[in-house]
Amino acid sequence: MEGIFKNFLLAVLLLYLINESTACQGFKLKIHYMKNCGSNNVIKLQDNSTAKLTKDCEIVPTVCAETEGFKTAMLHYEIYKNNLIVLRGDIDACAELKKLKPEVKEMIKLFGLPDKCPIEKQTKCEDGSKKANVQQYKSFLQLALGGPIRTEITIQHDTGKSCFKSEVEFVKK
Repeated sequence: MEGIFKNFLLAVLLLYLINESTACQGFKLKIHYMKNCGSNNVIKLQDNSTAKLTKDCEIVPTVCAETEGFKTAMLHYEIYKNNLIVLRGDIDACAELKKLKPEVKEMIKLFGLPDKCPIEKQTKCEDGSKKANVQQYKSFLQLALGGPIRTEITIQHDTGKSCFKSEVEFVKK
């Protein structure tokens, strides 16, 4: 069960930045909003960050993320569907990064996000020239149909706090 949960959470996080597009198997994804919470985030996604999901199930990001640097990242997440909570939990993100498979680490790096801790102060950008195939996660799209999915992620670092909120909706064309 834990493996299924981690794959679902990863799929939601990877799709976090994707703008409205036609996805694999005729699914369409609409981003209602995606934003940083608060003004003093340790990790900040730039407002114009985006990504596209192609008909070939590839994510093509155009994203910039900046961080003030940190050694720890205790992540609390809540995922809602139709305003009902479906997943909630806490993860030591730095410890989990050590356990990820190499292909998952590559997807994380594709979005300019770090794949290990500690993290130095930095800005990372991807210009849309790299792609990541997400075919293995397309089975989760059917589960996502039927109303908006809202995520709330709060990360407590040794140097402060980060917070992100989003709402997406999957529809079948």
